[in-house]
Amino acid sequence: MKESVRNSQRGPAHSWWVALVLVILLTACTAREPAGTVGSDDAVGPAPSGHGDWHIPGLVDRSGAPIEVPTPGPVTGRTLDVTHFGADPAPDSHDDAAAIRAALNEAVPGDEVLLPAGTYDLRTTDPADESANIVLRSGVDLRGEGRESTVLLTSFDGENNSRVIRGSGVHDVIVADFTITSRHEGPLGDDPDDGDAGGGPKYGIHLGAHKGQSSSRVLVENLGIRRFERHGISVKASREVTLSGNYVSGATAVGPGGQGYGIAIEGSVDQHDPDATNDSRHNVVIGNIFDGKHLRHAILLQFPTHNNLVAENTIVGSLLDAIDLHGEGEYLNEVRDNTVIGGKKAGIALGNSGGAKNKHDASGPGNWVHSNDLIGNRQGVLVILGTPDTLIENNKITAGEDSKAGIEVRNAPDTKLNGNYITGGTDGFWAIRLRDDRGADGRGRGIPSGIRIEHNVIRQAANGIRIDAGEHLSMVENIMDNIDGAELRVADGIELSQSVR
Repeated sequence: MKESVRNSQRGPAHSWWVALVLVILLTACTAREPAGTVGSDDAVGPAPSGHGDWHIPGLVDRSGAPIEVPTPGPVTGRTLDVTHFGADPAPDSHDDAAAIRAALNEAVPGDEVLLPAGTYDLRTTDPADESANIVLRSGVDLRGEGRESTVLLTSFDGENNSRVIRGSGVHDVIVADFTITSRHEGPLGDDPDDGDAGGGPKYGIHLGAHKGQSSSRVLVENLGIRRFERHGISVKASREVTLSGNYVSGATAVGPGGQGYGIAIEGSVDQHDPDATNDSRHNVVIGNIFDGKHLRHAILLQFPTHNNLVAENTIVGSLLDAIDLHGEGEYLNEVRDNTVIGGKKAGIALGNSGGAKNKHDASGPGNWVHSNDLIGNRQGVLVILGTPDTLIENNKITAGEDSKAGIEVRNAPDTKLNGNYITGGTDGFWAIRLRDDRGADGRGRGIPSGIRIEHNVIRQAANGIRIDAGEHLSMVENIMDNIDGAELRVADGIELSQSVR
């Protein structure tokens, strides 16, 4: 029987264990140590201007009907213990990668390769792929005996496109219950402007397409990933990949050019056809935990990836936007029930002004951001550079001392803010702010238009709603209670249709 993740039209309330996880994570934010790919900033063609005949966000099919994202079923064949193939679980062995590869080569679909508790030294690469220590096989699981018990220790240290585990065009695979880390002993990344830092493997796990065929029906769960340079887990041009219960921390670099991303879901650079086999959609990022102290972004969606679900993740700190739709046409994605605490930039951002090689701008239309708990970030939600038709609703946003806005909307046509609860902040904080977008070298420049602000509750906040620019704006039945400063500030010359109580 296959497990699945189903589309949610209204996310459930946070479960009790999220609160427990937050307590544990906040008291231990510093992680303890025991074939070429295309980087996210490589040049691409223009993102699609629309979304074809896909119209409903989240885990739905083309018609809008909810779907279940399948994950692989239980093992039906043998369990192959890597120690029987010569792997030594004691630290500092000569090389264990060859034995793990031998077990994978011996396995047939339905089998499982087991990594007993211990430390496995990965010093060699696959004979057919010098960029990877281990290459996955379709239908064969790779499992340890626990995230804290089984450790894969790679000797990669900055090699181009290096990947500890690679899966290209694989299907029906579970990767679970171990930690990936590296021998790199340099400092962890902490400066988003430093493009020279780095070390360890470029990727912990890299899943992608092979000859145009995506990876699919892959489950990556209960892994620890740290001391990597670019992406902890990278999913590219693939679908039906579920990433669940992983702990990601400690990137060695967080500079421009795609460094320091915890989990990245990407469309293909040259793929804009939703009918293609490598169309990026129906991926699930759920229940993961991120120590963002040394992460540029915790979760990132990029290029025309669509109808993915990002849900119930916990992120503490992030050097830039914690959950980032990166400004390359990402559309109809659902972001719900995540907890983001103490990010130096936005908790959730749509649109991005960066890009060392490819110049980012707007995310695509129809993304749905709802039911998230956003605490002490610079902005709770930020929408910029012409990102259209975003629905932002039922989020709880609690401002901290350094917070600037609960929800900030710049050039974001037809964005709707509905039913959000916003509180807290100091003198310069505004619960909702609309302002002009200066763009990025001219890209995405404009003012808010067609923005609807409805049924939001702003309570015990420093300031209420500030509108510095915009046209065709409406406010309906927003509640403002016990506001320290101004409840509403509208710049001269702006017409506003409103009903406020």
